[in-house]
This record gives sequence, structure tokens and C-alpha cells, in this order.
Amino acid sequence: MAAAAASVGHSSKGGGGRIHRLEVENFKSYKGTQTIGPFFDFTAIIGPNGAGKSNLMDAISFVLGVRSAHLRGAQLKDLIYALDDRDKEAKGRRASVRLVYNLPGTGGELHFTRTITGAGGSEYRIDGRLVTWDDYNAKLRSLGILVKARNFLVFQGDVESIASKNPKELTALLEQIAGSDELRREYDELEEQKTSAEEKSALVYQEKRTIVMERKQKKAQKEEAEKHLRLQQDLKLLKTEHLLWQLYSIEKDMEKIEAELEDDRRSLQQAREDNQSSDNGLAAKRKEQSAFLKKITLCEKSMSKKKVDIDKKQPELLRLKEQISRLKSKIKSCNKEIDKKKDDNNKHLEEMKRLQSALADVTSAIEELNEQGQDKGVKLQLADDQVQEYHRM
Repeated sequence: MAAAAASVGHSSKGGGGRIHRLEVENFKSYKGTQTIGPFFDFTAIIGPNGAGKSNLMDAISFVLGVRSAHLRGAQLKDLIYALDDRDKEAKGRRASVRLVYNLPGTGGELHFTRTITGAGGSEYRIDGRLVTWDDYNAKLRSLGILVKARNFLVFQGDVESIASKNPKELTALLEQIAGSDELRREYDELEEQKTSAEEKSALVYQEKRTIVMERKQKKAQKEEAEKHLRLQQDLKLLKTEHLLWQLYSIEKDMEKIEAELEDDRRSLQQAREDNQSSDNGLAAKRKEQSAFLKKITLCEKSMSKKKVDIDKKQPELLRLKEQISRLKSKIKSCNKEIDKKKDDNNKHLEEMKRLQSALADVTSAIEELNEQGQDKGVKLQLADDQVQEYHRM
């Protein structure tokens, strides 16, 4: 008599649940319907060789989804009870194993049934409801039963086999029992995703650094551009002030020249009036007329000179207007132009002084001629061209 070196376990995921009983029908050496159980926290099954201890283990493995290759059968039909070869050849043979599982806490039962059909296939039922293998396996996994790892049974020889394994094989076995090997593909995919994510993160970090550097550069460029715009605005204001000052200076010069011209005109008018009054005594005033003609000639020269000065000022004014447009791009030349304008202003002042001096000389000469004419009473003798010029004037 020998004892089966196997035990039925439960996972912590099942929350303390355990197998209550087995209902076997025509499975291996169990003819007809057999109920085995109830099982307790510790149950020993003993008997002589050939009594069916291993077949009980196979029944538990079968109902929990283990493949026939691991149940000492080439195909599922080999697991159906047969007295002899004739029974094996009979058609429509069926077998089933039902496992009644006690749910923890509630005291309820959960029935797992696997049936070998007459066609040699498998049917899976949960509480009598026909389900697919995926649903069946998912329900087992929810109870902590991993079919592929076979973590619910310890078969005869498993202890010695485990003891003889090296660390790498033990690790693989533990991963299989824990079900982590089923997650290897997902782990590898996640590892690749992690690597890809790290690469993307590094790339994003590099792009972020590049963006930060570009942002700093753009900020510096923005500040430089704003500074440039402020300087351009200041330059524009300075140019405007400078041009306004130039225009103001030119207007003042023109006013002065107009005033001088007006004085010359008044002087001319006065001379003409004096000349008109002298016409009444032309016979007696020939000599005085000559003096007045000289005075008129001087005044005309002075007027011509003034007109020449005005004409000279006109190109200067045009040149200054042209320089106004060029000053927008030639700020350095503005300072030189200012100095040049200052020199021109000084020249104008000197010219004004010279003209005033010339006017004073003319006035003095006229007065002297008048005095001489009054003292001597000499009649002025004029040439024909002088008389014509006189009448023209």
C-alpha cells in the first residue's frame, strides 16, 4: 500500500476557499458517477497501487484545464473509462469531472465542470452554464489557480525535481508558478515602451533646453530690437529738432535779409522821391543830379548785391532741404553740417555787417553830395545814357 505524494492547495487570491468535493463520471478508472469528498483542510488519500490515487490527481488537473499530454493520455478519448478495447472503439462515449469549490466567507459553492464530448472535444461549464475556455480560465485565475503554472497541485517527484534545479531553473519555475512568465511579453513590450519613452523624454528635454536657449536668445533680440527702436525714435526726434532749428535759423536769416531789402527799398524810394523833387530844379541841380545818380547807382549795386546774396541763399536752401532727407541715414554728418551752418551764419552776420557798413557809406556819400550841391549850387551835367538811365529808374 502506498500513499499519493500530492496535495490540493488554494491561493491567497481565493481568500481561503478550498475544494469541497469531486463528481467524476467515466473518467479513467472511475466507472459511472463517483463522488469523492468532502475534502478538508488536510485530507490524505491512501490505497494500494492501481487503486486510483493518481487518477484522482488527474481528475483534479483535468477539471482545472490541464492538457491531456500531462494526464498520461495521448488524446482526450484516452481519459474516458473503458473496460476493454471494444469499449474504446464504441462511439458516443463521454466523460466529465465536476469540481465543487467552497467560496470563502459566503459559504456558497462554485461548480467547475469539464466534459469530454463524443467528438473528442472539451466543454467547459461554470455552475452549469456553458462558457468558453477563456472565460473558464479567467474564472480560475480570479481564484488564484494558474493552469499553465499548475500551482494548485504538487505531484509525486516534484519535490525532488525542484531540489535538483539550479537557481536559474528555480527562478523560471517560480515565475511559472507565480504566472509572471505569462507577463514576459507584456513586460518586454513595456520595457521597450519605457526605453522609447526615456528616449523621447531625453529628446523632449533636449528640445526643451533648445527652446529655453532660443527663448533667451529671442528675449535678448527683443530687448535689443526695443532698444534699437527707442534709439531710432530718439534719433528721429533729434533729427526733427535739428531740422526745425535749421529751418528756424534759415527763416531768421530770411527775415533779416527781407528787412535789409525793405530798408534798401525804402532808401531807394526815398532816393527816387528826392530825385523827383530834384526834377523841378533840374536846370539848377545838374550837379546835384549827378550826385543823386551816383547814389542811385550805388543803391542799385547794393540791391543787385542783395539779390545776388538772396540768389546765393536759394541754392543753399535747396541744398539744406536735400540734406534733410539724407540726414535720416547720416547722423554723423549732421554734426558736421551743424558746424557748417554755424559758419554760414557767421558769414551771414559778417555780410550783414559789411552791407550795413556799405549802406552807411552810401548814406554818408549822399549826405556829402547833398551838402556840396547846396553849397556850390553847381548844375549837374549828365550824359545822354545817364539821362536815359535816370528816366528808366
